Amino acid sequence: MNVVVKNKENARIFSALFQNIKLFSEHINLMFNGDRLYAQGMDNSHISIFEISIPKTWFDVYEYTSKTESIVMGISVPLLYKILNTREDIHEIHLKYDESNCDKLYVDLLNPTQSKTAFDKHFELPLMEIESELMAIPEIEYAAEFSLASSNFANLISQLKLFGADLQIKCSEEEIRLISNSNETGNMSVVVPIDDLSLFAINEGEVLNMSFSLTHFNNICAFHKVSNIINLKISDNYPLKATYVLELPKYEDDEVSKLAHIMVFLAPRVTEE
Repeated sequence: MNVVVKNKENARIFSALFQNIKLFSEHINLMFNGDRLYAQGMDNSHISIFEISIPKTWFDVYEYTSKTESIVMGISVPLLYKILNTREDIHEIHLKYDESNCDKLYVDLLNPTQSKTAFDKHFELPLMEIESELMAIPEIEYAAEFSLASSNFANLISQLKLFGADLQIKCSEEEIRLISNSNETGNMSVVVPIDDLSLFAINEGEVLNMSFSLTHFNNICAFHKVSNIINLKISDNYPLKATYVLELPKYEDDEVSKLAHIMVFLAPRVTEE
């Protein structure tokens, strides 16, 4: 197997992905098959689930010659990020796997130019056996959906985190209000103008009032480095769904599931009546 990322922006995104995945899980299985790279994992508290899917067309080179349906590689996420963090802007990312030596993933950071401002770097990443089963995530019809600039939203969440442990989201046809409060630090409330959203939809007459862990929400927002837009979907009694698309759609009707993306599902706080 030989996978190459030459595009500078995609190489940056690929590195940032693993910087943030380590906030959720230290060990994951990377699954390569003939069509895509896929990974799924859960944080240690079992409150959130993430799913990464990158089709082969996103990579500059994607050579999959294995006779098996998929190649599963158990990796240390902090170690892979440590490797990718040595990358200079000029470096291409090369991932190589030899089934005859199946306990290592070879990672090369190569300078394609003649300049010596960045030297070629070569790494051997030891692989491990990780016992995990893929979780089936059902498709549901969410009551509300909205999209906005990911960096702005991440900034808001980091500020709200200063004023409490929980994020309360109140959503109606009139407004979206974000609230954080505690007895010690007081209260912070933000109204997100609907006109400032790139997308907003809610069932007619629907009023949602949900609460989430701000620590976990802050981890989700760390992915703002991989995409300019965050899409959020919420419904009572269901996990929130946050989606970052890693590439621009070629057509208006392109389905997110077919594009390079990361999704994170976050369970709501259970409140006693």
